Amino acid sequence: MGHEITGIVKEIGENISNVNVGDRVICVNVSLDVSQGELKGMGMFQDGGFAEYVIVPKISLFPIPENVPIKDAVMVETFALMMRAFKLSKIEKGENILIIGGGNVGLAALKALLIEKDPNYVVVVEPNEFLRKKAIELGATDAVGTSRAKVKRVIKKLGAPTFIFDCVGNEETISNAVNFIKKGGTLLLEGIHKGSITFPLFMLNSKEVTLKGCLGHDRDDILAAIDLFAKGMVDADEFISEVINLEDMQKTFERFLDPTGRNFVKILVEIK
Repeated sequence: MGHEITGIVKEIGENISNVNVGDRVICVNVSLDVSQGELKGMGMFQDGGFAEYVIVPKISLFPIPENVPIKDAVMVETFALMMRAFKLSKIEKGENILIIGGGNVGLAALKALLIEKDPNYVVVVEPNEFLRKKAIELGATDAVGTSRAKVKRVIKKLGAPTFIFDCVGNEETISNAVNFIKKGGTLLLEGIHKGSITFPLFMLNSKEVTLKGCLGHDRDDILAAIDLFAKGMVDADEFISEVINLEDMQKTFERFLDPTGRNFVKILVEIK
């Protein structure tokens, strides 16, 4: 495991010219076509960053800008997801936006939208109170619980969302998103669900919704995210709640089993 990696180059293999020993680097998987059997990716299909050393393919190595701390650069991967989402959804400025899920990915979506797209409004739907408060701190217009009635009251006041970013991706959230979205709107599926679901197809037809899937990021998406950090447009401390040691990983993962008591956004593992 461990697919969001920063580190220092200790050795290099043959034909490596874009980095040198001692360089600080971000190690980010570049999207491959899974449908063609290209099952590669650190921390997913290959060993990842939860170890003292990790072998990283050349394609996945990106130098960290001099003005970006190595800890902060861990957040680049999440923002690269957002650069991909913006490209695929073709979102323009001034849209009405609903984000379903206010965890690390959903809050990064919020921040990136505020930086890049100057939305008319952004509302975050999230069951956890700590994360809702964090969304407001980051600039969300509003943050509400997952009750369909509560969300409808908010969008009745603000106007139906023209874009919805579903950062959860289960049957309930997808069904709700199709219900909430304005006719002709776009639903970008950022959350990942393995398996089949029941889907309101008639609503998709009758509301003429564009449904777009999103997985991973290409090189341009990663470079665009790095540029946000190089320009000082993202404060990583708004997302990084804690830094733990490798030996504390097990009990840290167990904290996710009680989502109601969650009081963090992102927890990093420091390997010394």
